[in-house]
This record gives sequence, C-alpha cells and structure tokens, in this order.
Amino acid sequence: MATKKKPSLEHWISYRFGLIASRIGAVMSARYVAPHDLPMPAWRSLAVIARFGPLSAGELGERTSSDPFRVVRAIDLLVKRGLITRAPDPSDRRRARLELTGEGRALYEEIERGAIANEKFIRAGLTAQEVRLLESMLDRIDAQVQALGAGVAAPAQAEKA
Repeated sequence: MATKKKPSLEHWISYRFGLIASRIGAVMSARYVAPHDLPMPAWRSLAVIARFGPLSAGELGERTSSDPFRVVRAIDLLVKRGLITRAPDPSDRRRARLELTGEGRALYEEIERGAIANEKFIRAGLTAQEVRLLESMLDRIDAQVQALGAGVAAPAQAEKA
C-alpha cells in the first residue's frame, strides 16, 4: 500500500501565512508605525476602531483576533496617548465604547497612507483576476480555520506509515 508523502514545512499554508504576515508587519512597523512609537497591536487596534468603531473591548478583540490581555494593553496605551476615548456605552452602561479622537484619526490617516501604498505594491504583482481569486481563496481558508477553532471539524488523525 502506497503512503502519501507528507508536505514539507515550506509548503504548509499556515507556515507560509505566518511568514508573510511577519514580513508585512515588519515593513509596516519599521516604515510607518515605529516612528510614532506605537506597537503593532496598538496600531492594529487603532485601525480596527477607525474602520468599525465605536466598538467595545470584546468586539475589538474579535476583530483583531487578539487575546484579552493584548487588547487591554493596546486600549490603555491608546487612551493614555489621547488617540481613542473609552466612555460608557449609552445603550449598556456596563460596556465601554471605544472611539477615535481627532488626534487618533489624524495619526490613523497618516499611517493608512503608507499601508495603502504597501497594499498597492503587493497587488501590483498580481492581475485583477488573480487578486479576486486570492481574496476568494483567503475567505475559504479563513472559514476553514474558524471551523477548526470552533471545534466544528476535527483534523483527521495522521496516517500511519
């Protein structure tokens, strides 16, 4: 009976995503975020609040896929720097509402220009059709990963040699 050849590390989707994400993060941080003395988790939180705010801390954590400790640290830093406000939610006073300040919006827009330039450069290596296909594939992979995380599907046991 023939055995399936297992994929080598450099062909694992998760490994490749991790490498690419690290490289993109390093470029973003060095060029646009670090000059503002802003750690990447705080920048990611600022960007998500800019796009989807106002948000609660829980919603921010879901949208950034960050653990609660990291979310709280990012929120505290952004509040301390005057980039976001944390105020009671009028519809549910047990929750805090996170919103950008004017200074936070200005900083976000400045960094966003660099992020968009990076995005355009990355996409320039692909045709429009390839971008659409990649986006579709990323959506499907993300759905599979979420299903794994939710316990909807368990990965098959490794085949015995």
